[in-house]
Amino acid sequence: MVDRLVSSVAASIVERAPLGILVLGDKGQILSVNKALEDLLGLAAKRLVGHANTPAIDLTPEERTCLFAPPVESQRNLLLPATEARPARWLKCWRESLGEADWHVHFYSDITEQQQLKRDCERLTEELALHAVRDPATALPNRRALLQGLDPHVSRSRRYENPLSVVLLKIVDLQQLDTEHGAGSGEQAVIALSQVLKDQLRWVDMAGRMDADEFLVILPETPEPAALDLTSKLRARIATLQVAGSDGRVMALEVRCSTVGWGKGDDVNKLLRRAYEGL
Repeated sequence: MVDRLVSSVAASIVERAPLGILVLGDKGQILSVNKALEDLLGLAAKRLVGHANTPAIDLTPEERTCLFAPPVESQRNLLLPATEARPARWLKCWRESLGEADWHVHFYSDITEQQQLKRDCERLTEELALHAVRDPATALPNRRALLQGLDPHVSRSRRYENPLSVVLLKIVDLQQLDTEHGAGSGEQAVIALSQVLKDQLRWVDMAGRMDADEFLVILPETPEPAALDLTSKLRARIATLQVAGSDGRVMALEVRCSTVGWGKGDDVNKLLRRAYEGL
């Protein structure tokens, strides 16, 4: 009587457990499936109980792995693709031995929400890492990335006297564009100027946004006369820009440029100081 009572209570506990539970017999056949596992899998217990892992039971490959092959004494995350009976789900599965009977019990926990949160966190981390070195408006390197990129070029020039030039561009009265043409007009001008830089530069060059109204172009292996020629081309291209403000009118975009080549004794700060003085 006690054994029957204990067995009855155990069965009730298993059936009401919040975890999915499956019991495999000594021949690998499914002996028991609780309600939680039925709900997780979208499969009725009567379709599973009594079957072993044979073609006689109609299951997807993922369902077979989930039901019959969780790793022994460890945990594993499995993705079950969506079916008509269930949405896509991530399950944490693990397997325990029931000892001398050579039976096994499998446990299943729905971790779909945790996996989604994990993916969201990973995506956010990637975005934050990207924003740490990229200007969000133009997708060009920001000030931090530009300084990090300029440093090794200056070091190479100091060691081997390789030519190196930089071009500093500053949009005149950027904030005034918002006043005259409506909010957001200045940012439209910035984006248009950034596209000119992307189109006109070589793959070895580096251009980025130093400040709200400033751009820096780094030209490795480029002597100052060649950099001045490029600056003239940039000026000519910028002069033809037709950038519409928020009010629909074409904005007059004025840009000042300063071009300097690396000189002996220049470190990053000195080189940039001379560029700013040139403005």
